[in-house]
Amino acid sequence: MSEKSAGDHGVHEHDARGPGGIGRVLSWPEIRRGTPLRVLIDLVQYGVAIALLVLAADVLVRSFIDFFTSPSSGYTQALISAVDGVLVVIILVDIMRTVLTHLEGWGFPFRPFLVIGIIAAVRDILAVSTRLTFSAGSQPAGTPTVTQSLFELGTNAGVILVLALALFLTRGQNVDAETDPR
Repeated sequence: MSEKSAGDHGVHEHDARGPGGIGRVLSWPEIRRGTPLRVLIDLVQYGVAIALLVLAADVLVRSFIDFFTSPSSGYTQALISAVDGVLVVIILVDIMRTVLTHLEGWGFPFRPFLVIGIIAAVRDILAVSTRLTFSAGSQPAGTPTVTQSLFELGTNAGVILVLALALFLTRGQNVDAETDPR
């Protein structure tokens, strides 16, 4: 094959596949880009991301204020409440990051949801442990029994193990498609 024919072939191929070329096949993101519905969906998703960020900032600030200004409830209760608030902030930020990743068209990352699930289960374990610790002397009406609380602890521990196993099993997979805009 001569150099000229190879060059011509490349130009012809470029014309057919280039922008506006007859043989060009558009991907789904290219088809829906710029439509009024897509713009509205993007605005709503950005609004959700901003709302999650505002909520996370509010929870974080209130957790620190409550931690330093509530000595009447006791240091242990204030510390547990602050840790709970920080865990809620981590969950909100991870959800926000997942929404933004999806919005940028980088796919749907599933691994952050595994981490969010683990954090949420740890938060539930902390809440049940706190309830058990502070209700040792008296149990108000409607509070779960010790057996129910132990069942909750075991269930949350099982959820953590299953999600950690799923996270471990996905560690070797190529997840560049989740975060790489290529």
